[in-house]
Amino acid sequence: MTTIERNSPNPFLAGNLAPVHEEVTVTDLRVTGSIPTELTGRYLRNGPNPVGRINEEKYHWFTGHGMVHGIRLRDSKAEWYRNRWVRTKQVCDVLGGTPPPSDWPADHPSFPANTSVIGHAGRTYAIVEGGSPPIELSYDLDTVRISSLDGTLPMAFSAHPKRDPRTGELHVMTYWWGWGNKVQYLVVGVDGRVRRTVDIDTQGGPMLHDLAITEKYALVFDLPCVFNLDAAMKGASLPYYWDHDYEARIGFLPRTNEKATSADVKWVSIDPCYIFHPMNAYDEGDEVVLDAARHPKMFDRERRGPSEGDPVLTRWRLNVSTGAVRETTIDDRPQEFPRIREDLVGLPYRYGYAAGIGVDFAQDTLTKTDHQTGRVVARTDQPRFGYGEPVFVARTGGVDEDDGWVIALRHDTVSDTSDLVIFDAAALDADPVAVVHLPVRVPNGFHGNWIPDGQ
Repeated sequence: MTTIERNSPNPFLAGNLAPVHEEVTVTDLRVTGSIPTELTGRYLRNGPNPVGRINEEKYHWFTGHGMVHGIRLRDSKAEWYRNRWVRTKQVCDVLGGTPPPSDWPADHPSFPANTSVIGHAGRTYAIVEGGSPPIELSYDLDTVRISSLDGTLPMAFSAHPKRDPRTGELHVMTYWWGWGNKVQYLVVGVDGRVRRTVDIDTQGGPMLHDLAITEKYALVFDLPCVFNLDAAMKGASLPYYWDHDYEARIGFLPRTNEKATSADVKWVSIDPCYIFHPMNAYDEGDEVVLDAARHPKMFDRERRGPSEGDPVLTRWRLNVSTGAVRETTIDDRPQEFPRIREDLVGLPYRYGYAAGIGVDFAQDTLTKTDHQTGRVVARTDQPRFGYGEPVFVARTGGVDEDDGWVIALRHDTVSDTSDLVIFDAAALDADPVAVVHLPVRVPNGFHGNWIPDGQ
């Protein structure tokens, strides 16, 4: 196995973006402070962690093999930390072992399941976009199977399903280069089976990383980062490049009409940009309010990872009836990985949380934005600590929207290890409620979730 040095010339393999090289299991983790007794479950986080020989110069951050990191909390204790590669045939070819069973033919598209990890219908899934299905994991993060959701998934899944807080169903927007000018919208029921599928025509083959939902609509981000056939023919590992001539637009598929098709989608044009992650969206009369981390462009000159200008928190007011658009900057500090209280997805909300982004997409600050007052709390513990994506966990029975905790992984540059940090969400700039100290480093990755036992 080739060991990648931390000073790689590729910025997406350097520093704390460099992979780790071992799977470990550690029990009875050291804790500073007191873990809230209400937190019973697992914090899981996924990210790219390449194994085996790679071309460092051309390596794309989004293509590393998936590794899921997990911390189990119960009775105010941190019972274990585990990190496991998501086993695919490619990973097993390097590490050994038998590839997991698959519900799909051997030639089904396969992309490393390296982007997020969710719990749904009592199962845990490592997920990614680009044509690949979800990969089921055990409670202890061993790979179980490459799943078709009990035979109901037409083909592809997504890195970012949205859970409707009223129904518990997942709303998913998928894409695959082989479909051409089309993406696909799915609804996954609380039983874990796909119950609705809608094919949606697009202008080209967009890299559609995420979606947003409101009570009325599912939003389709048809933006100018699109499949490039020439790049694919030349062997690019992620052949999605910026197209300066591609119209940036957002589609609105009616959710209230279960028979709605592509012909019912209403499109609204916006100024060119790229959106990986919305913070939230909601209906306000004829308008849809969309808050998201706005990138000026994506994969134009730097094609190994997101580095085409600062992503800033932006609000769009989009009139679905007239096509009118108003775009304003909420906060101009570089930030990504926006999250909210999950039971407000698609609904009016007040507070959003995000991770500040440093040079070369380094972990940096934690932010809390109050959309009612405009106040932003930015917690900066640099140069020692850099924080990843924040996850909000609501306190049972809480009244205020921010009554709960913000959980995030952070990298300690002094010890070169990582911590799981738990903050009172109402006092993000105060001392942590608890810090779970890991004896290992968790590389900067992508997305995670708090998965309470039983979800």
